Amino acid sequence: MRITRAFDYTLRALMHMGKFPEGSVFMRSDLAKIISVPNSFLGKILQNLAKSGILISERGKKGGFRLGRAPQDIGIYEIFIVVDGPLNINNCMDKDFECEASCNCQATHMWQDIQNSLEAKLKTYSLADISKADFCAIK
Repeated sequence: MRITRAFDYTLRALMHMGKFPEGSVFMRSDLAKIISVPNSFLGKILQNLAKSGILISERGKKGGFRLGRAPQDIGIYEIFIVVDGPLNINNCMDKDFECEASCNCQATHMWQDIQNSLEAKLKTYSLADISKADFCAIK
């Protein structure tokens, strides 16, 4: 399993925003420069986050994007779902996928257990957790 580029860019943008006082407004172009991501790609991501309520889009001269809730109230799993959709580590974990071997597959239980563990772990982290951490100090 790989994290998508969109999710990586999303976390980079939100982590940066989470380091500032609540209500801080960020211009898309400034964010793109600061976190080194393409401006147009970031624009699509930010609009998607605004539709979900994770961000609020403000128009006008002093407009931009701000967090829709406090960083501690924004879960990493929630962000993942908004950006990448449901977590499916294998095709057989997708509820819409019909596998001919699902009844006899010995791996299905293992995949489900792994997926449940990954979801549970992602749900333990908030944006505040990863925005404030000094990962360079962690060994």
